[in-house]
Amino acid sequence: MIAKTIFIKDLKAKDTVLSTFLVRSKELPLNKNGKAYLALNLGDNSGEIDSRLWDNVESVASSFEPGDIIAVGGKVNCYQNRLQLIIQHLTPVPPQEISLDDFLPKGPDNLESLYEELVEVFRGLKDPHIRQVALSLLEDPEIATRYKVCPAAKTIHHAFIGGLLVHSLQLIKLVDAILPLYTNINRDLLIFGAAFHDFGKIYELSYDGSFGYTDEGRLVGHITIGAVLVDRKIQAIPGFPKALEWQLKHLILSHHGELEYGSPKRPHTLEAQILHHLDNMDSKINSIQTFIESQKGASRWTPMHRAYDQCYFRPDVHLLQ
Repeated sequence: MIAKTIFIKDLKAKDTVLSTFLVRSKELPLNKNGKAYLALNLGDNSGEIDSRLWDNVESVASSFEPGDIIAVGGKVNCYQNRLQLIIQHLTPVPPQEISLDDFLPKGPDNLESLYEELVEVFRGLKDPHIRQVALSLLEDPEIATRYKVCPAAKTIHHAFIGGLLVHSLQLIKLVDAILPLYTNINRDLLIFGAAFHDFGKIYELSYDGSFGYTDEGRLVGHITIGAVLVDRKIQAIPGFPKALEWQLKHLILSHHGELEYGSPKRPHTLEAQILHHLDNMDSKINSIQTFIESQKGASRWTPMHRAYDQCYFRPDVHLLQ
């Protein structure tokens, strides 16, 4: 077993590095002279770093794929106020020689208790039909096992073990925070949407190695998967109200908000509209906070956030110096 001793969070400019990393992405772009170079995004459980290899590119690139673990020797530079690892040599590492815990982004240690907290929320719902279908999902052994560890996304937000669970509980707290400010909102519907809008990701995403997409995820997608899972449980409950069934499915089918963002339907209920905005807010705040916290340069401005195409101001960066 190869022990990992150097983590990305501890890297500084001019450091010499000899360590193992997970390959999160691999590209072979061309430089200004038309020569290919290897552009990698490497990660471990503490963060990620953009990396470059300039020499002997084609033969090296063919020796590994995204999701593999590689041993890297190189030096850390600062490029455009961002750390970059210049690779001098690399070697693929057999998976049996490493512990994946060193490479997958780590979530909370108390995932079991957090899941029980989620279950307790639904045990306390007023609506007996929503309570029944929700508990039939959460107490399904396969769903429970997956839900406890699934990330909420591959990279953008809550991209760590247990991220989906953390995101869902955060949305439930947001629901309860805004309810006193408005009237005629069905809390039980919103709570259901908070917990199950994304839970199709337990089959859409792969997370037993590096984070990625399953074949089912690529072909079907988490929105459809989630709606199908809910439908199966509802059909097993005699006399489940049809109007309620449609509203529960609608929460899942519309939570991306717009057709061009992947929603089969736009939100057509007040609860679905609220869910869309809360989900969008929580995912973006987490993504931006994670991005800002990952920056180690002395600049008060971050580099460009790739997902949102803008940079962010860090007014307290001087406190880190």
